[in-house]
Amino acid sequence: MFLTETKLKIAQKMMLATLAMTAVACDKGAGSFSVLSGNSQFQQSVSFTPRKLDVLFVVDNSGSMQTSQNNLANNFPAFIDKFVSKGYDFRIAVTTTDAYYGDQFTGSGCSICNTQHTKFFSGANPPVFVIDRADYDLSQPSEAARLKSDFEANVKVGVVGSGDERAFSSFKAALSSSLNVNYHRADAFLAVVIVSDEDDFSQSQYAMNESYSNPNAFSVASYKTYLDGFTGGIAGEDYSVSAISVSDMTCRDQLGGGAGQGAQKISQRYNQLIDLTGGTKNSICNPFDQTLDNISSQIMTESKPVFTLNKKPIIASIRVVVDGVTVPQNSTDGWSYDATARTITINGAVYKPSAGSSISINFDPDLT
Repeated sequence: MFLTETKLKIAQKMMLATLAMTAVACDKGAGSFSVLSGNSQFQQSVSFTPRKLDVLFVVDNSGSMQTSQNNLANNFPAFIDKFVSKGYDFRIAVTTTDAYYGDQFTGSGCSICNTQHTKFFSGANPPVFVIDRADYDLSQPSEAARLKSDFEANVKVGVVGSGDERAFSSFKAALSSSLNVNYHRADAFLAVVIVSDEDDFSQSQYAMNESYSNPNAFSVASYKTYLDGFTGGIAGEDYSVSAISVSDMTCRDQLGGGAGQGAQKISQRYNQLIDLTGGTKNSICNPFDQTLDNISSQIMTESKPVFTLNKKPIIASIRVVVDGVTVPQNSTDGWSYDATARTITINGAVYKPSAGSSISINFDPDLT
């Protein structure tokens, strides 16, 4: 009995569908291999929303910092453009290295000490104490320019501040201040960026003491403990401290005008806290465009996309695709799987998705 034309077309479609399912079941690409039938496979489409970012700049406002403040302001556009292009929801604030005046010593008889020192700095007019992406329509060039102008004004904190730089006590004072409530969001990555040509000498006494053996100095580790508690998170995963500072003797002498003439100090304590928190070390003597690019890339790398799978997968069958590009399994630049949390993490910056990226995760469910 001959098939009618309609029945023949239906049979052909069923055959093509069966072949397609068999092909997918046998080979998922990128070395993945499915041992299950096509109708046993599982595809999970996910959307990526970049983690929120809260960035606090701690800027040295002593007499030697005019050039560095200008460099920071002039090269900021490249820093922020990365966050904008990737769709990050960010907040940026600025404090100074003598903000501690408003915290530790307000009741000690210090005539210049008051709580206003802890308030985030704004040089913008009208004042903008926290630059919040939500307050700018960045699809408009004029609004993007306004954001950058506000930061440029804010970061120029002046050069009449104390020469007794205590960056650690200052970021603690600013973050803890009742004048800056609601700045840090519980679900945001906190990045503290110190810009100074001196080291930190945070201590319990008011009198200046730049000795590394000072018995009244607060330990570097105590500031990691503070940030652990403040963020409720983990160093390197939920917060970091980075610095643009004096990296070595060559840089110190360059700033001081000749060998042995530099009054600035190499950043020993900064480097210790950076090592404890997973931030980046950057020389204040290097071009600021490169430095800010390094910091922004590091912050973005630390804030990793993580996706929870709806089912337990056969690990060898996992295939991750971002915007049509297959992502390899790699703990540095690629995906990794956490069996305990049942999550896929995309590591590094090479395959990191932007907001709104098309992402699919294919795998065979583990039915055991």
